[in-house]
Amino acid sequence: MTRTRLVPSDLLHLTLPSDPRLGPGGRVFYVATTMDEERDRTNTAIWSARAGSAPVRFTSGTHDRMPRVSPDGARLAFVAERGHGKRVYAVPLEGGEASPLTDAYDGISAIAWSADSAWVAFVAVTPLDPSTARIALDERSGARHIRALPFKSDDEGLLDGRRKHLFVIARDGGEARQLTRGDFDVQTPAWSPSGTHIAFAAQIGAAETSLSADIHVVDVASGALTRVTRGLGPCGVPAYSHDGSEIAYVGHEHGDDAGGRFNPELLVVSANGGEAHSLSAACDRPVVDFVGSDLRGIGGQQVPYWSADDREVYASLGDAGTCAIAAFARDGSGHRIVAGGERDIAAFSAAGSAFAFVFSSQIVPAELALLDASGAETVLTDCNPWLAERTIRAPRRVRPVASDGTALDLWILDPDEPENAPYVLQVHGGPHTAYGYAFTFEFQIIAAHGIGVAFGNPRGSQTYGHRYSDAVTGDWGGIDASDVLSILDAAIENTRMDTARIGLAGGSYGGFMTTWLLGHTKRFAAGVSMRAVNDFVSEVGAADLGWFLERELEAPWDGDGRKLFEMSPMRAAGNIDVPLLVEHSERDYRCPIDQGEQLFSLLRRLGRTNTEFVRFRDDGHNLSRTGRPRNRVLRLRAIAQWLIRHLRPAGIEPAPDVAGALFYPLPGEKSPLDEPRALSSGS
Repeated sequence: MTRTRLVPSDLLHLTLPSDPRLGPGGRVFYVATTMDEERDRTNTAIWSARAGSAPVRFTSGTHDRMPRVSPDGARLAFVAERGHGKRVYAVPLEGGEASPLTDAYDGISAIAWSADSAWVAFVAVTPLDPSTARIALDERSGARHIRALPFKSDDEGLLDGRRKHLFVIARDGGEARQLTRGDFDVQTPAWSPSGTHIAFAAQIGAAETSLSADIHVVDVASGALTRVTRGLGPCGVPAYSHDGSEIAYVGHEHGDDAGGRFNPELLVVSANGGEAHSLSAACDRPVVDFVGSDLRGIGGQQVPYWSADDREVYASLGDAGTCAIAAFARDGSGHRIVAGGERDIAAFSAAGSAFAFVFSSQIVPAELALLDASGAETVLTDCNPWLAERTIRAPRRVRPVASDGTALDLWILDPDEPENAPYVLQVHGGPHTAYGYAFTFEFQIIAAHGIGVAFGNPRGSQTYGHRYSDAVTGDWGGIDASDVLSILDAAIENTRMDTARIGLAGGSYGGFMTTWLLGHTKRFAAGVSMRAVNDFVSEVGAADLGWFLERELEAPWDGDGRKLFEMSPMRAAGNIDVPLLVEHSERDYRCPIDQGEQLFSLLRRLGRTNTEFVRFRDDGHNLSRTGRPRNRVLRLRAIAQWLIRHLRPAGIEPAPDVAGALFYPLPGEKSPLDEPRALSSGS
């Protein structure tokens, strides 16, 4: 078979499984996400798979998600948008018509079955309560009256003061009953085995800049609330033991810090409240998936599962760029790996001793697998068989050593002709995410076009223990920058690259590091600074979570912002004299677009005419992972075209140096996305 280069518009052909749910007889229900090029949106449908037969589509909608199998194995509940609003639907597992259980809501963020399958709990957006709301929206004009922080979210956009609250409804429908009210959002509800209580995570009475939450329990009959954790840190995704005496959850008790410098731990607390104990602290690794990929969101918390005998709790476990399923002993005596290896298990569900999970590797975008009670693993899907026609490269791993002897991590993707080839060094975001054993579409495209890719995990990265991830606190641009250059040195030692043609690229914190290093070193020939934070002073005031940055930098606002300014990449940006592409999204509330605008404007005013700017509308900070399909394709083209133009890989002709050329298809790339369209009469 003749293989061809992977190109940006190939992104439109991907099918990506997620949210696996194990049903009776080894049947697995999951969400399949595809891209609708014509409507410029992503579609989701629920499919089912089992060993020995091909997967089949189970629901007919284009926005169906959140499949949840009833404990009695008779029904599947899911959320769908069919017509106006979102509803919870239910359908018999053996087939038939899906019927709505609930009225329509503007948003539904969680659903959960009671243990007896008689009730469904769900979390939905409720009408504004002016007596408690922090924000009010005039819908006709879009004007907002804002009385507190936060007032925007990169995930949800500008907030309107409405809250997400907990409801219950009978399995056959009827009138839903609202259980919670007030100025807080309910997250991830979990029923008690008796069906008398529901646990959930929420920030009730927290300071407006708090990143912490607590686990609360609501009495289903009376609506009475009880806080069961002690307000010592972030909490989420509760799960009752089968005996009903304890609740497992993910969080830590190291204070109001949810950014990743502390390992999220698997904690257990009495269902009546009290002191929690950690089942995972001894292993010094996170029970959250921090492994980055540009094919899905990052950092999602996995709900823990209790073993049938309550002796173990199953949770995610990250280690050195991987994420596994681990079983932690209830008595705290240790853990074992249930499913692991050199891959990223992004989501799983358990039933008895069987597991359904979605995994990725450095050469596999995503597949669904079943681990049965005997320990035999079967991959149930082949979501993207067309990738066999493309050249996909497996990276090689190197373990560099930092200047102080600390072991770092590096992976290298070589191009087809590695002799004297250009390479680009990529820096991840966070800073507490990690590169590792997951598929990165962007890297594969760059390597397919004659440019090698080196990517690694300097200190600050998660999955190597608390000391490693916490080492950059208060020292951005210090030990982390030194580590990035040590990773670069190791890449040079382990390749035959042309050291005069090395690029530097990164997004978010990786964009910060790109701007920082280009202003402090002369080792790079070109750069791509994406969705970066460049000016800390404006960032802490304009971002949706600016106070997170103050804590990371150990630079709380002291009246004049001097420390924030002195640590900012903008302070040395005037030293940048290599071609730099600035990329940003207009609806980015995590690192607002002025961060990119300032950098571009400053460099152009200084006469750096080799600085260009690509900006996108209608997407936020997560454009590269979950943005609109067309924006994602154009972003990939812009990165590749910029690197081709300035690093000059052999055998590939750069696009013309004209306006719009960064959006041109790469050589050999064809897609309806590029067909000319007539201007409207109003243009």
